[in-house]
Amino acid sequence: MWKNKILLAMAGLLLNVKNKIAYERMRLIIYFNNFICYVMKNPVILSMDETIDAIVERKASISRYGDGEFDIIFGRTQGFQGLDNKLGERLKEVLIRNGESDNFLVALPDCFGRLDHFTLEAQIHWKVRLDKERYMWYKIMNRKSPYYHAQISRFYFDWADKTQSFKWVDKLKKIWAGRNVLIVEGSKSRVGVGNDLFDGASSIRRILCPAVNAFNKYDKIIRQVCELATPGDLILIALGQTASVLAYDLYKMGYQAVDIGHVDIEYEWMKMGATKKERIKGRFMNEIDGGMFIDECFDDANYFSQIICTIE
Repeated sequence: MWKNKILLAMAGLLLNVKNKIAYERMRLIIYFNNFICYVMKNPVILSMDETIDAIVERKASISRYGDGEFDIIFGRTQGFQGLDNKLGERLKEVLIRNGESDNFLVALPDCFGRLDHFTLEAQIHWKVRLDKERYMWYKIMNRKSPYYHAQISRFYFDWADKTQSFKWVDKLKKIWAGRNVLIVEGSKSRVGVGNDLFDGASSIRRILCPAVNAFNKYDKIIRQVCELATPGDLILIALGQTASVLAYDLYKMGYQAVDIGHVDIEYEWMKMGATKKERIKGRFMNEIDGGMFIDECFDDANYFSQIICTIE
């Protein structure tokens, strides 16, 4: 009996030591990443308005980065995409293309300095993330040139002042106003279906791609886009982390490609005045519980008429 008590006591002691080491290690990481702010220049992030204006006025393409893209770069899985080292390398390659051309924009969230433009929840998210990883992010960036604003598709929920959202949406709609739009999206994304977000577009066609792990079919996706796109098309991409790479590759081929991400979900939340992340009927959502399971009884004749290709 006494031997068991000794073993239990030793196990408890070892667990306490292990937890203490983990705590001290994390504290050092946080101190180090906070110190980085003083020795490495923060990336310059241009404003939401400057970003949207560049896309509209210059017909620029854009690749957007958030924590999901950095997860893939650092060998983790995230949401729609499993671990893929090749995708991680491609994301690193595109990340440093900011400043390459006025017609190609690389965008990051405005989370590296003051955070008071965000809600408290978003402030905590970015502080915790960068307390752990700021140096890892900075060392793979090109901080010699400014980045554009990644949250053009996240214009509502995370912002403290939500009155700006309506102005930004009106400007976003100018991107596709009067344009022939080719949407490249996950098979359950249904971007713009059931709302008026894209009513100003001249036409809409859709290429449906795998809802998860789209990069596994990357060669087929880009081949089909090139075969089906027509001159002057605006290509909007809602395809998780794959979109950042695809937008760059299509830009290099002479297309205007916009990584549009969650724009449709944010638009729905804005219209309903959401104060928490609500499920949107018929949408595949990776950020809320149950959001990746959707009602398959979906019937929208206009949507189905827009689909010109399905990649499985």
